[in-house]
Amino acid sequence: MASKEQLRKIAIYCDSYNPQKEDSLDMTSQVYDEKFESCENCSHFTKEGKCDVDLIDKVLTSLAMELDLKS
Repeated sequence: MASKEQLRKIAIYCDSYNPQKEDSLDMTSQVYDEKFESCENCSHFTKEGKCDVDLIDKVLTSLAMELDLKS
């Protein structure tokens, strides 16, 4: 399972990131509190904590490879 920080980085680099749209602003909702992109705010992120288009591992792998090239 990816950490919260990883979920934020994945959302920044994911081409399929699609923020959830709320019909009304709910001051108590987690989406309202989150002012940054995160998989947790994405429409593809399921209640079970998985990406329904299966991109979490692919994006994490790509980010890890990019970091290796910079070292």
